[in-house]
Amino acid sequence: MTSTMAAPAGTDEATTTTPMAQTPAAASVGGPREGRAKRRTFTTEYKRRIVAEYGAAPSGAKGAVLRRERLYDSHVQEWRAAIAGGTLDEPSKGGRPRKTTEQARISELERQVARLEAEAARKDQVIADRDAALEVLGKGVAFLEAITSRNTR
Repeated sequence: MTSTMAAPAGTDEATTTTPMAQTPAAASVGGPREGRAKRRTFTTEYKRRIVAEYGAAPSGAKGAVLRRERLYDSHVQEWRAAIAGGTLDEPSKGGRPRKTTEQARISELERQVARLEAEAARKDQVIADRDAALEVLGKGVAFLEAITSRNTR
């Protein structure tokens, strides 16, 4: 069973659907996030309208504006700062900045160096184990030669 609730005007989503119960078969059909609420995005006009409405509201009614629009005070503060800085109309750059080709090459080489160092350490350990085995074998051979030479005298 799902409940559907209309989103505030000015958001890019028409409805928000929240699943009440979900069967395992339904979860595997569309992926693990199927049926979950999507992140809301707001238009520039909506942000400007809400900031103006919030600023014009008397101090007791500001919370009502936020509750009606299902927003937090931090939304309005962020939007107000973006309007003041003139960056509200710019599309936001989400996530990390892309690596330059030099940075990507450096990262690739660092991974390669780490892989080769680990491989060299494994090979050094194998050589050390073989040297130890040869030393033990050499002592065993020397012991057997000593016994045989004593018996032949």
